[in-house]
Amino acid sequence: MLAPLTTLIALALSLAWALFLRAGVHPSDWVSTVLFVGCTCFVYWFFVRKRHLAPPTVGWVGWVIWALPCYCAFQLLPLPLGLLRILSPARAQLVDALTPVLPAAHAPIAANPPMAVLWGFTIVCYVATFFLVRELGWRFVDRPWITVVPLVVLGFVEAAFGMAQVSAGWPNAEGTGTYTNRDHFSGMLEMILPLAIMFGWAILRRNRDSFEQSIWPAIQVCVVWAAAALMLVAIVYSMSRMGFFVALCSLFVTGALSFGPRLPSRNFRTVSLTMLAFGSLALFIFLPPDQLVARFAEMSASGKITADTRLYFWKETFSLIDEFRWFGCGLGGFESTFLKYQGIVNGYRVEMSHNDYLQYLAELGLIGYGILVAAIVGVLIPVIKGIIHGEDENRRLLLVGCAGSFVAIGLHSFVDFNLYIPANAMILAWIAGVASINGLD
Repeated sequence: MLAPLTTLIALALSLAWALFLRAGVHPSDWVSTVLFVGCTCFVYWFFVRKRHLAPPTVGWVGWVIWALPCYCAFQLLPLPLGLLRILSPARAQLVDALTPVLPAAHAPIAANPPMAVLWGFTIVCYVATFFLVRELGWRFVDRPWITVVPLVVLGFVEAAFGMAQVSAGWPNAEGTGTYTNRDHFSGMLEMILPLAIMFGWAILRRNRDSFEQSIWPAIQVCVVWAAAALMLVAIVYSMSRMGFFVALCSLFVTGALSFGPRLPSRNFRTVSLTMLAFGSLALFIFLPPDQLVARFAEMSASGKITADTRLYFWKETFSLIDEFRWFGCGLGGFESTFLKYQGIVNGYRVEMSHNDYLQYLAELGLIGYGILVAAIVGVLIPVIKGIIHGEDENRRLLLVGCAGSFVAIGLHSFVDFNLYIPANAMILAWIAGVASINGLD
């Protein structure tokens, strides 16, 4: 087990390095993490014996996941202008507009090829992380929570750093950890929070009969739940409205899935879910500090809704999607192509649409987006099966924690670009790898 453990530590250090370098938002910082992950994967698969490899994913799922970086490579292929006009007329118009100063006989679908290259390698890094964590989960099949421990530790460290920032600058400070943005900081924590809570619950259930013989399981539960509590408090004091709301939603879903399918009758489920909903509502009302309450009040104040430029960004992104309908403008091409459709804040350069779903649709097009959706569905199906029909309660609770993480990032992505923050997307790929190997195919 030394080699898998060493590999897990190396992968965790790669993620920690990305978090330390502002979550990898600057390409010069992120490239080093991509290289670390690549080297870790190469060494592992070069030396591991084939008989120790995890069973493959369901046939089509593996193909679809690897099809995504292949599609990104296709967007970078130099195509004859005649073919480009057929596949992507809007991209061909951009090439024609540059002909007087930069004539070209060939051009790729990607509107910003250098950024598309960087994001292409980034997608490969996510895919490699997914499959490597899946492999490590197989090697630790009897102790599935080991692959989650690095995430809980990193979440605890980030939360502690964020709360140190709050304490140093109270009452006007907000926690951001090593991130440059409070919403992305909370996005990282809200993915790990359900896993930390279910980790403690799994320890409690697994060692229920051994508490009288040893205090060690009780200490483990207290440590893990203390880390989870610190993460929740850090989310609150990040002053991220959506982060706080999403965290409570993920906790509700996690609680509902953890015991809902195991309750004996519909009446028990209804009463339990109602109590859980009221508990979540109570946290929403009584937990936030005055500063966060004030931010919610600003959101509902007169005129604030129409001034929220996100709504306009989304509307204008639909125009971009319509023109680059089938093959998109290429990963990383949103910023350079959106200027044509930007109708407000003309003095401000819009880099993101503040909606992951719309931006990936704009950059990948319907075909690439279909591949991405198919990959997500392929990961989620065994997770849902495992939660409902899984007989191993320890593994089922792990899947519940993963489901809570997916709900959290899925909701937050409607109003932000968390999945364009490399460290956050890598954490999601990590959790997807854990879920894939522990689900029921």
